[in-house]
This record gives sequence, structure tokens and C-alpha cells, in this order.
Amino acid sequence: MSAEYPDSFDAVSEKYEAQGFEALGENDQIVYSIWWLEAEVNNGGFYQYFWNSSGDHAEVALRSLKKIGATKTASLLEQAIEVAFEAQLSGSHFKRQEELEVNEDTKMKELEVLDLEFYEYTEDIIQKVNDYVHK
Repeated sequence: MSAEYPDSFDAVSEKYEAQGFEALGENDQIVYSIWWLEAEVNNGGFYQYFWNSSGDHAEVALRSLKKIGATKTASLLEQAIEVAFEAQLSGSHFKRQEELEVNEDTKMKELEVLDLEFYEYTEDIIQKVNDYVHK
């Protein structure tokens, strides 16, 4: 992985806390949504990402990954959405948690396979974010 996210994640996070996600510009949404995807998956896998409030921005993260050219990571996220939600990702935190609990053991095992692929870091996500934001 490369150095750090552009404009430092802290600055983007402060904007988020003060104004909310919708008030962030496109580049800040890219930084915020991908940072949280990466943080949550690295901490507890895709299951944790979807379970926590960071999963509220999974669709933005998916669009952002595609936009910055992180096609492998975007594919992993798409597969995780398919496994966890049969491709019908809910924006509702509570609804996502309910859906994750259906066939939970099976979903967790399938998501763990995707987690391991994510951990291989075949793409430098941070560099791709930096390149996109700075162009």
C-alpha cells in the first residue's frame, strides 16, 4: 500500500461529521467510502463492513472503486453483495443486519473466502484513490 489518502482522511472525516455524507464532494465521497470499506474489511471482513454503519455507503464505494479503476476490489465487493444480499443491497442499516442474519453461517463462510482475496491486495487502492483525486 502507498502512503496515505489524499487530503488526509481526517479532514474528510471532519467534513462528514460537520455536514453529513451528502454534503461531501465527489472526491471526498470517494476517499470516505473507500477508506471505510478498507478499514472495516481489514478489521473484520465484509460481514463486519455490511453490519456496521459504514456499509450504508457500500453502493458509493462500489461506484467509486470502478471510477478509480480498482476493478479487482470492485469485483470482490460485488461478489460480497451477491453473497450477503443476493445483489439486493439495502441502504437501511437495520435491514442489512436482518438480511445478514439469514443463513448467517453460510454467508460468513462464503464472505471469508472473499475476505482472504481482499487481503492479498492485488491492487494498490490508496494509490488509485490518490491518482484519481489528484488528476
